[in-house]
Amino acid sequence: MTDIQAALGASQLQRLEDYVARREALAARYDQLLADLPVVTPYRDPRHRSALHLYPIQVDDAAGPDRLAVFHALREAGIGVNVHYIPVHTQPDYRRLGFRQGDFPDAEAYYSRAISLPLYPTMTETQQDQVVEALWQSLDDAGGVAS
Repeated sequence: MTDIQAALGASQLQRLEDYVARREALAARYDQLLADLPVVTPYRDPRHRSALHLYPIQVDDAAGPDRLAVFHALREAGIGVNVHYIPVHTQPDYRRLGFRQGDFPDAEAYYSRAISLPLYPTMTETQQDQVVEALWQSLDDAGGVAS
């Protein structure tokens, strides 16, 4: 690590508490705004804190919407969603070692429903409202929200 990188890291540590608090507040707001939608919000243990580097939801496939359709609709609406936590055993190197689809069904099921919503400390409530509105619309278009 260079001296400049160390100085930058040290200066960022001074803002860590505010950074984590803002992400926690945004996540709590997401929890409230998404409560009536057919999605599963991330579990957060009330006894602990998290920096919440991601806010991954799961599209409730029992409600009918297809995760891929919702993902594409959000992207088309200009929302920077992503997919994380691809099951390791589905990666090419692990497949060469003999791992196959179906070896870890819970990880595969989670991945088939997961979408990470934008979450960053400088996000405004207006931006968050836009994400939720686009999610609502994409779920509605996919048949997952009763109009």
